[in-house]
Amino acid sequence: MLADELHFARAAAKLNIAAPTLSAQIQGLEALLGARLLTRQTRGVALTHVGKRFLEEARATLKRAERAELVGRRAAKGEMGSLTVGYILSAACSGMVTSSVVAFRKSHPGISVQFRRMQTIPQLSALTEGSMDVGFVRAPARLPAGLAGFIVDRQALCVAMPEDHPLASSNIIEPRMLVGETFVATSIESEAGYWSNIGAIMPAGKTPKVAARVADMTSVLLSVAAGFGLGIVPESLARYAIDGVAFRRVAGEYRTLDYLMAFRADESTPVVKAFIAALRAQARSAA
Repeated sequence: MLADELHFARAAAKLNIAAPTLSAQIQGLEALLGARLLTRQTRGVALTHVGKRFLEEARATLKRAERAELVGRRAAKGEMGSLTVGYILSAACSGMVTSSVVAFRKSHPGISVQFRRMQTIPQLSALTEGSMDVGFVRAPARLPAGLAGFIVDRQALCVAMPEDHPLASSNIIEPRMLVGETFVATSIESEAGYWSNIGAIMPAGKTPKVAARVADMTSVLLSVAAGFGLGIVPESLARYAIDGVAFRRVAGEYRTLDYLMAFRADESTPVVKAFIAALRAQARSAA
């Protein structure tokens, strides 16, 4: 205020303090700095070179403090911050991951997002360990202790096969047509429930033959293209173009795949809680 008015009496009046009090405060500041900030003149005061530099830094510091306060308030409301989002391939191919983040960023433009592609079981471990905030996963039979989740998508199963496979001439695959075929599956450790996907489309009493187990869904499709067997995959993977692979729907009412957004049940970070709440509302409106 004194730097603006350059007059002790006027500045003290605007600050609602006595002029001697203001003068004493300035003298104390000068003693602390070991330099004169002001020179007295006939009709007021003038800033010294040191005073001008100190004023510049003081104003910049005040602006940074105001900015820090604003950032802190917005972060506390979940309006700013960062998210680490895990996803599996079929969730990304369905569009649910990007659409969820795009919708959230419209109302929370100050957030940043880091995506991490991981299989379901590693995602659940990362959530438990705290190295990831939320994860788009295939619904396991049971979530680990400390985690929660809700369904955000449901996909039908389809058959992935080489383009020159005899079954590729059919637009719809009847389960009986799969008897005697060999399949490529993911390893038990890499994905939850894949074996039950294959079993779900087989006729009653028929056991599917698994020719190979691979690390992930991309490897399933590559193995199918190479002729090692058929794959039972979520319908969204039909958008994942692999040369030499055809996708066909299965006739009848068969198993669908549930996809969850999983997160820590005791999550306390405002931006993560806001994202969870936004997706929960979105899932409810779509139900």
